Amino acid sequence: MKKIFLFISVAALCAISCTKTVQPVDDADKWINDESLKVPVQFASGTQVETKAINYGRIEGNVMNTLDVGVIAVAEKQSDGTPVVWSESLSGSILIDNTMVTTSETGEIVFTPAVYYPYGNVYAYSFYSYYPYTNAGGQAAANVGGTYSITYDLGDTDILWANSVASDYEGLKGFNAAYCRAVRQAGVQSQYFPKLQYKHLLTAMVFNVVGKDATISDYDLNVTGVHILNTSTQATLTVADSQGVSSGVLTGSEDGGSIGFDNLNVPLTSSSSMACTILAMPASSYTAQISFSKGGDSRELEITNSDNEFKAGYVYYFTVKVNNPEEVTILQTGLDEWQTGTTPGEGEVE
Repeated sequence: MKKIFLFISVAALCAISCTKTVQPVDDADKWINDESLKVPVQFASGTQVETKAINYGRIEGNVMNTLDVGVIAVAEKQSDGTPVVWSESLSGSILIDNTMVTTSETGEIVFTPAVYYPYGNVYAYSFYSYYPYTNAGGQAAANVGGTYSITYDLGDTDILWANSVASDYEGLKGFNAAYCRAVRQAGVQSQYFPKLQYKHLLTAMVFNVVGKDATISDYDLNVTGVHILNTSTQATLTVADSQGVSSGVLTGSEDGGSIGFDNLNVPLTSSSSMACTILAMPASSYTAQISFSKGGDSRELEITNSDNEFKAGYVYYFTVKVNNPEEVTILQTGLDEWQTGTTPGEGEVE
């Protein structure tokens, strides 16, 4: 009997193994046609965090990958279209309570472990996301009174925000399980699945330094610091607001302080060199403070530029042109928008 039992077991295992080879049992897409299975939260295949990476005040690369972003999903309407004011006291209205997701090498957002829409399809959810996930103090966005918000120090922080508001497909209110199942059955997920397109909320200023000519080396000058004066030193981002009023709004502090970089130690030559990139609240004008050192001595110069209105999501290029320690000018040499997946031009040095 034991031999027969073992023979049958081996045969059964072989059959199972052969079946798996033809069609995997653990098929991640079975939920599309099987309504007894939970529906995972997935983003459209094109969802990426494609933007200029700003690390330590310098613009690098063209796709920001392996980033820790925060993702929030809240109900803003019921599946019949009736508006909803989400809150912690309304069961099921907060689907994703500020979960950190590390973007992939290609910038995609994938939940590990998977997050699922609830059965019942009571609510249709909207998605909100932000970067960085934590501020300098290590705090993530907190939900206080129906508003997720976070406060950042400014200067070298690239603040991003994205949302994907619940939409409709063939009479179904999304995003929820019934909606996503219908969209996948129709094969139109790339168009109708939630998709997060991030945008920059700050202005970026690239400062290059250059001497008038080769004689600048006679002065033995180094640029040791670049700062923006009389500006917000912090900013608070409203990631998601249950009232739908201030989601995505970035509010700067009114302390009128200084942001930027010390200890740059960039030698002045007749060739242009990048000193740093400062990220600040959009403004109509900025006052820059440039610090120099010569041997053991140091000095500072303040120069105001008010030629343009400086907008969020744009990179502005400036050249700090030094004729001698007393004669310094700042020339705006170009600007570019942070285009998705592209590299802005460097601007011409005057």
